[in-house]
Amino acid sequence: MVADEASPKQGMPDAHDIPVVSGEFTTPEGISLATDIAGDPWKPRLIFVHGGGQSRRSWRRALRNMAISGFSVVSFDLRGHGESAWSTDGDYTLEAHVRDLTAIVRAMPSRPSLIGASLGGRVALETAARLGPELVKGLVLVDLTPKLHPAGMQRVQNFLKISMNGFDTIEDAAAVLDKYAERQIGHNYFRLRNSIRTDLDGRIYWRWDPQAATEKSLARPDIEDLLTDAASRLQIPTLLVRGTESDLVTDDCVAHFRQTLPSAEVVDIAGGGHLMKTQDLTVFCEATIDFLKRANVVPVAV
Repeated sequence: MVADEASPKQGMPDAHDIPVVSGEFTTPEGISLATDIAGDPWKPRLIFVHGGGQSRRSWRRALRNMAISGFSVVSFDLRGHGESAWSTDGDYTLEAHVRDLTAIVRAMPSRPSLIGASLGGRVALETAARLGPELVKGLVLVDLTPKLHPAGMQRVQNFLKISMNGFDTIEDAAAVLDKYAERQIGHNYFRLRNSIRTDLDGRIYWRWDPQAATEKSLARPDIEDLLTDAASRLQIPTLLVRGTESDLVTDDCVAHFRQTLPSAEVVDIAGGGHLMKTQDLTVFCEATIDFLKRANVVPVAV
């Protein structure tokens, strides 16, 4: 998710002034997960979960915008992504990510709502279904439904497959983003400084473990059935936010989701693709806040 700050409300500080505190959370398995925290800790809690091949930094600006709107917000790097530790046994299955998020949810002093994009949406959906309303207040899925369109899935798989072997130059890395990941970097390579690493072989890699992109990690044959079942068991307010131009979540995918979970709300971002774009952040944040208020997930005063 690549986004920019919304305009501050009258009388409120600018989103740039909201401090983000970085730390780490150690799971019961001993894996250290890098975290960002923002907002008043006594306010309603949100946990953001990023997409595959991304990091918590993809939520950084949304984090500040939600904090300025009166939320206590947590974002973390999935295992093997960003600044989190890599799995020693290469376990990056959905089950492993769900265990990590479950540990974070259980560590919260109050019930959070979960916001997940793409892979993070899968993790948030399965976690919310397992933990139920006793531990999770609400769920926001960003361009993620149990059923995904094959063309979009192929694009994502191509991006991950090409990226696994690294790149000779940063220009090559940026070109792959432009072609497969809806990010127009141009010649502003400085924007990639937190997304890349240089290995001992001198090649440039994204800041995630290549094992996280293997078929073992991603190609679960029953994933649609698994997530459809999870959605059917949800007992909490649920919102789907998707871009109308997404090649992953098409109208057919939305219809399947509505049939599975009739109580779910859907907000379309006109012209938006799979990844949140700069101009979409205001719509996303406002839609999410409005949903959480109407669902009585947060006090009306927020």
